[in-house]
Amino acid sequence: MTLKLESVQDDFRRLGLSAGDTVMLHSRATALDRAHELIHLEDTGMKLLLDALRGVLGERGVLAVPTFTRTFRDEASGPTGDVWNPQASRSRVGSFTNYVLAQPGRARSDHPTHSVAALGAGAEDFCAGHSWREGASTCDRDGPWGKLVDRNGWILWFGTDMRTQTAVHAVEDWMRLPYMATCVALVDDAGRTREVEVTQSPAGSRDFYRKDSKSALAWERAGLSRKGTVGRAACELMRAADFIDWLWNALLADPGLLLLDKPDHAWSVEAKKKTAGYLATFKGSWRR
Repeated sequence: MTLKLESVQDDFRRLGLSAGDTVMLHSRATALDRAHELIHLEDTGMKLLLDALRGVLGERGVLAVPTFTRTFRDEASGPTGDVWNPQASRSRVGSFTNYVLAQPGRARSDHPTHSVAALGAGAEDFCAGHSWREGASTCDRDGPWGKLVDRNGWILWFGTDMRTQTAVHAVEDWMRLPYMATCVALVDDAGRTREVEVTQSPAGSRDFYRKDSKSALAWERAGLSRKGTVGRAACELMRAADFIDWLWNALLADPGLLLLDKPDHAWSVEAKKKTAGYLATFKGSWRR
């Protein structure tokens, strides 16, 4: 049976979303329904997904998505091949994120490697404070991730899991973990390609990129999220502040939680050693 807008909206509401909410979405749009059903929907179901979310969030709500790009100068730092332009650079993190970028009225932060796009009331403000021109770090506390927690917003995994959780990088950034890197990105500055510095970049290996990672299992045990099905997509909804607070404290208890347990992997061994020493005397807080 073909999915209807009203049924998908009802699913989102049962999960816990409501009018006026701010949501950071991590999505696998094809999870919405079976492939032979999606081909009969406009834009293979992406329009239905977007219309449903915006209908539930209403005029006062904000829908945000990560729109990370292939704009690093060096492959050792991250994906390459593009020169950052907030209007033209495609996202490398999913078809639905590019669908959002194609919508009229969308806003986008001006970060050369880890931008965020948003739709809805105050979308421009939500994306502000995250620009290379202002020296913003990858997940700067004054940018979208910080505003998400300040608004008591949600993070929604739509057919995805911990491997897509960009808030992990926000915690790594805000804690200033010692393995975060300073990299170089390529930027289109009024038609001229420039090299600009990107600070607190999540270069290097992570355990949380694995399906059954240490952090995924620990988060499951914490029981701080709501689970449900939207269409055929398995979804998980959490307060951004709950996740940030949980991971912050989890890292203080286990500094190697996000890192690989591989004694033959030199980067991971060094990163774990540095992080343990750093966090042993760490006194910072993400709250304001």
